[in-house]
Amino acid sequence: MEAKTKAELLKMYSFVGSFSEGLAEVKSGGKEFHISPDGTPAYEERFDMVGSFFEGLAWVRKDGKEFHIRPDGTPAYGERFNVVGSFSGGMATAYKDGEEFRIRLDGTRVN
Repeated sequence: MEAKTKAELLKMYSFVGSFSEGLAEVKSGGKEFHISPDGTPAYEERFDMVGSFFEGLAWVRKDGKEFHIRPDGTPAYGERFNVVGSFSGGMATAYKDGEEFRIRLDGTRVN
């Protein structure tokens, strides 16, 4: 399928973010997910919030917890956190139970 313009995508979704690593975050029906340049959803799952993809993963929030997903929407790891950031240099900041720390791409703690 052919890539759509931002104006065309905004007719389909109430919010369209910038493309990062081939996918853009969008909002529809109060839920967020990622789409391909042609406007088709990258996966079926819907989240409360999503971030952009960096280093192959994007942070998402569902049911008050945050974690990272792969481009196909599957979780990158089993752990759930209060807050997570985007990956840079193979690590992301995470918060859980009042503690701040860094995690690797597989969700394990750095320190």
